[in-house]
Amino acid sequence: MPTLTRMKRLLIDTLAAKTFEMVFGFDGSFATPDDGGAGRPAKTITPTVTVLDDTALLLEGNLGAEFSYDEEFREVYVQIKESDGTFTPVGRYVIRPFLKENSNQMNVQVLIEVV
Repeated sequence: MPTLTRMKRLLIDTLAAKTFEMVFGFDGSFATPDDGGAGRPAKTITPTVTVLDDTALLLEGNLGAEFSYDEEFREVYVQIKESDGTFTPVGRYVIRPFLKENSNQMNVQVLIEVV
């Protein structure tokens, strides 16, 4: 029997109640299911979390014009802060290289689905 929609919604609501962090990094090596962190992290932000429906969350992170780096970002790492202060990895995503300067901003969206 497939997982019921109510169970998926419970998982989504549980995740949405957590504090997420987005870590932007310079590494960009191949992402695997066992990644433990961002390679050469540069900036950590707290993204906006939106429940889209019973099976999906949207995380949106923004680096505004006040941030500037000399090297290209190549990855985004997402983690959840637990009540004891530790972090649980959620995902690591290799992105197209992007040079973040004061003349531009960087908006990243990550969709998390419970299937």
